[in-house]
Amino acid sequence: MLLVLIVSRQCDLCHSRKVRCDRHNPCGNCQDAGISCYRRRDTKRRSKRIRRQGYRNNRNPSKPQTQMIPDYRFDAKVADISNNTSTEVMPECSIPSHYLDDFFKPGTRLSYDPAYDAQMTVQHQLQHLQGLTMDRRMVLESALSVIEILSHNSRELIEGNQRIEQGGVLSRIPSTEFLAWMLKDVESDRFGSFIADYFRHISKPTLKRMGLSLLHNRAPPSECQINTACVNAFAYRFLTTVMNLEDDSELTLELRKSATEYRSAAQAAFKQIPLRTTPSLGLLQALICLYQTCGDVDLASDLIESAYKICIDLDLENTVLHGNATEEEVFCFIRCYTLNRNYAFKSRKAWCPLHVEVPFNLCDLYPTYPPISELLLIYLDLAHVQDTIISWSLGRSLSRQLTNEHELLLHHPEKYILQKMQSIQGRMIQIFSFSSHWKGLDSQAEISTLKYAYQSVMTAILYLLQKGHIQTPGTTESYLQSARQELSMLVSMCQSSEKQTAVNFLNRTVLLYPVTAYLVLFCNVVATSDIGDFNLMKAIVDCLAQSGVSYPLVRLQTLFQRFLRLSQDFFDDERRAMQGTYTDSGSYIFWNADNCAVNQLMLTGAENYSEMFSMPETELFLEYNDSPM
Repeated sequence: MLLVLIVSRQCDLCHSRKVRCDRHNPCGNCQDAGISCYRRRDTKRRSKRIRRQGYRNNRNPSKPQTQMIPDYRFDAKVADISNNTSTEVMPECSIPSHYLDDFFKPGTRLSYDPAYDAQMTVQHQLQHLQGLTMDRRMVLESALSVIEILSHNSRELIEGNQRIEQGGVLSRIPSTEFLAWMLKDVESDRFGSFIADYFRHISKPTLKRMGLSLLHNRAPPSECQINTACVNAFAYRFLTTVMNLEDDSELTLELRKSATEYRSAAQAAFKQIPLRTTPSLGLLQALICLYQTCGDVDLASDLIESAYKICIDLDLENTVLHGNATEEEVFCFIRCYTLNRNYAFKSRKAWCPLHVEVPFNLCDLYPTYPPISELLLIYLDLAHVQDTIISWSLGRSLSRQLTNEHELLLHHPEKYILQKMQSIQGRMIQIFSFSSHWKGLDSQAEISTLKYAYQSVMTAILYLLQKGHIQTPGTTESYLQSARQELSMLVSMCQSSEKQTAVNFLNRTVLLYPVTAYLVLFCNVVATSDIGDFNLMKAIVDCLAQSGVSYPLVRLQTLFQRFLRLSQDFFDDERRAMQGTYTDSGSYIFWNADNCAVNQLMLTGAENYSEMFSMPETELFLEYNDSPM
């Protein structure tokens, strides 16, 4: 029996098409079209009559009070950072670093809008760019207007979004032969060590138990949907890995079709799990599996939030940090920790539920387990850096993280962070040559994603140093170069041989990492008319236009396209701009053969952190041609 809910708003599709909506959930129009029914657009202000009624209800103590869930999406009319006004309730915490108060914002909801990054970056440049000509300042102010308009626009439903078929999908489970195949190969040398860690949050005995319980229909009702979601998501990841090793195009096509069906079955089973399900390790494993398979930002956001809440309910962090966890518990915790720190850093949340410090010697607590791959350790160290920045910004004690070799962290955290990032980059260069370790992964997309993750964190660090005036004369140039390198990685991800893989990677990075790099280039183009940066902006817009139809990517493409049009007026000869190049062979060397440029100083190392910024004495945001174009 299909349960139809009556809601007070028309759906986004009916609103955008200006047709009558029956206000059911799902509505009849969406059911007829066979697409998902969403209500995610921003609502207009309530009428005075409704507000007065709500006021009377609040004053009546006999009526139960309903706690409203706040929406922390950016609203330029509500939160004017330039005037330091906000309607949010600030938590009771001390933030001694005043220049970080606009980077970490309080909140409890996993909602992120790229317009927030745009507003922060553009307003920062407006406040610090002295002597801008009137036409250039007007362009930056116009950009703020564009951001406000986009932040209030209705969410358009994109044709072609993934949809879960309701008929017959839930019954899809791996056969006995397929289950035996997975159990045999998942820990064999057929796959490289890097992909093996993607499966270690579910042990072979657990996978066998879940699979057989579904085949023999022995699972209790409370576990049936959890096992279905977990096993089918595992099957999708397994088939995707096999496809990366398969040379037969026809066989690959059939494997992809089967993998898609398993993913749809996993997502459909997830939707059937009751909201009040008791937290369990199996549920956490299912959420992590689903996150690895999904290419939708909204679903991934819900999965992350649910996963680390379950991690807290199970007290998994204490079990792991005291050395008493099983191997699958260790990897579940690592996944939750990295996702939590990534999102806390991305969304500028001053507080996230998974509030724990992971020691640097975590692997030493479990010497009998197979070693963690270098790829996952690098992601874990990036999460350490993000955690350090968050702790530093909130004034929390860093002494618990210290060892004899990390005394620098206590007195000069900015130096420690930069040295840590330099060490991570050196390790990244080493693993790029480990061809056997990448077996089973789309190495081009994975490498580009890792580079993009690194450069996103680095760009954010340089942003914080600029805000705190902890910089040398070349900091701004390094900030620009980091943004350029980050966007080069994004272009490389878009060039993946498999379109859906590219879309999945792009959705994942949109969720986890800021998009300030594009906005940094936009401000530099407005201030300096840099042709290379303009071409890179155009390349990003073109890549997003060819890389799928999910809402987050379309939203990002729309925002970037508006900025591109605003900056295009500064070029007298558009052909000259289109034919320019954005790499300077004299200032860069390459990661490898894919022609993605990286600052040479960051690769070769420096005696101290300031040498990483020893660029030409040019502040591109401060010195520019004052004459009109």
